[in-house]
Amino acid sequence: MTEYNYNPNAGTIFSMTNHEVYVVTSSHNGKDGGQIATWIMPASLVPDRLRLIALISPQNFTYSLIEKSRKFALNMLAVGQEDLVPQFGLKTGKTLDKFEELEFERAPSGCPILNGTCGWIDCRILDTYMLGDRMLYIAEGTAHDIDTEKSPLRKREAFEAQPEDILHQLIEKHRKDGERDKLYIRDYR
Repeated sequence: MTEYNYNPNAGTIFSMTNHEVYVVTSSHNGKDGGQIATWIMPASLVPDRLRLIALISPQNFTYSLIEKSRKFALNMLAVGQEDLVPQFGLKTGKTLDKFEELEFERAPSGCPILNGTCGWIDCRILDTYMLGDRMLYIAEGTAHDIDTEKSPLRKREAFEAQPEDILHQLIEKHRKDGERDKLYIRDYR
């Protein structure tokens, strides 16, 4: 296990967070995409109207599929699925099929649902808001499933479980994405 101590939010209250790790998937015209996301949260207390917020980078291939299809699925990774982090966090669906060697099902919307997760939510987009470096999606869950026997994988533990070379690649990608995103925030409003 490698110690994960990279924190772009050092010195703020956000340095104390340790979010669940999701793979956000989408599908459009026979093409599947998926990416790691940690900025996911419930957006309602009403139990029969499952609503949520997801923030996605417009630089990712999955974003283009979400925009075209107006749908996505959240797959909450479970402890033991750390190997999916580099698969969905370092590779791009623009040039390869991330699902080629994975076992998965399809949500009612057609979005990929990964096997072995804590659960999933199939989502349709209700509204969007561009933040410059991220698109904020307000979505409604149209179908979902949960495995209460599993525990969620959290970001810090997911990163610490990576081999040292993969951890360095993840940290470097995070750093480069942050530098790139400064331009989008600067140019936004």
